[in-house]
Amino acid sequence: MSNRINQELQKIEIPKELHNRSKLGVKRAKAEQQKKQFKKPIVAAAIILGLSATSVAFAFPSMASQIPFMDNVISFFNDNENDYKDFESFSTEIGLAQTSNGTTVMIDNAVYDGTNITISFAIETKQEIKEETEISAMNWFDVVGASGMGGSEKITKISDNRYVGMASFTPDFEDKKYPETIKITWKPESFKSLSNDLGVKGDWSFAFSLNRLKGDIELLNKTIQNENINFTLKSIEFTDVSTVINYEQVVSPELLKKWKSVTPVFYVTDDLGNVYMNGTSGGGTSPDNGGTFKGTSDFGTIKEGASKLIIQPVQIASLNYGKGHKKIELEPIVIDLKNNNNKLVK
Repeated sequence: MSNRINQELQKIEIPKELHNRSKLGVKRAKAEQQKKQFKKPIVAAAIILGLSATSVAFAFPSMASQIPFMDNVISFFNDNENDYKDFESFSTEIGLAQTSNGTTVMIDNAVYDGTNITISFAIETKQEIKEETEISAMNWFDVVGASGMGGSEKITKISDNRYVGMASFTPDFEDKKYPETIKITWKPESFKSLSNDLGVKGDWSFAFSLNRLKGDIELLNKTIQNENINFTLKSIEFTDVSTVINYEQVVSPELLKKWKSVTPVFYVTDDLGNVYMNGTSGGGTSPDNGGTFKGTSDFGTIKEGASKLIIQPVQIASLNYGKGHKKIELEPIVIDLKNNNNKLVK
């Protein structure tokens, strides 16, 4: 396994500022800024906030049935590393849409697994966007009561004037106490091409709430370390839509003198050879400029028949702004899935 991991390590591409880690980055403070049978009923309350005279808002129970191209948004984002089939089964249908300046923004589905939030949405516009396959929102989702968050988003072009998007993010709450119900707001203001050319502007404003999807948590507190890094895998949670790892680390001052940031990415496999993460990270926060770091990362549900999960942390020490980086490989952590009686293995 070690040779294969080493080979995969060579394939890592680290965009500027660890872009794949997060469009949002790690925000130390705001100022710095799945509809089938539910295993447990999930309730979503939708509220339209402060619309301007030029903005039209509407909500309906089945957005996909009303707007054909919205059907199966998730399929555009399934790949070897992201499997959202369980998202479709267990998410809440939000069904909100607003039109402003000829552009309609639609929030399709969302799920809150107790730590992470995943939202699917779409955009249809009469305005012209440069010929690029991806765009980005100026402002991102906000969670009421969270002091910051980290995560990722992708908005992909599927036709001349239509885009579909997926956002996955982890809010940070005081003392890591995640509430049973969260309230989410979103005022995107504009969508631009990744080259920062002018895209579309509008006055959209959404708010909705999500109840927590229950899962099984196993406390681990498994620590691995080298001369400069102490990494602890605190816990792992198994839900119907995801597997969430919770970790924290301490980096020596000597290492931070050489590198501006030291953040983890993960390679996660099982004893059957299934790959769940392949050099991917998640969200987290640091109260002291990287000396200590607490975060979470999530991936899909465990495949049927697997009895062990192998989590390989790899630290990315970076000078930031594309000035250089190096990889620091830590020892893998092996989790015995038999302890969970395969309750949530799929």
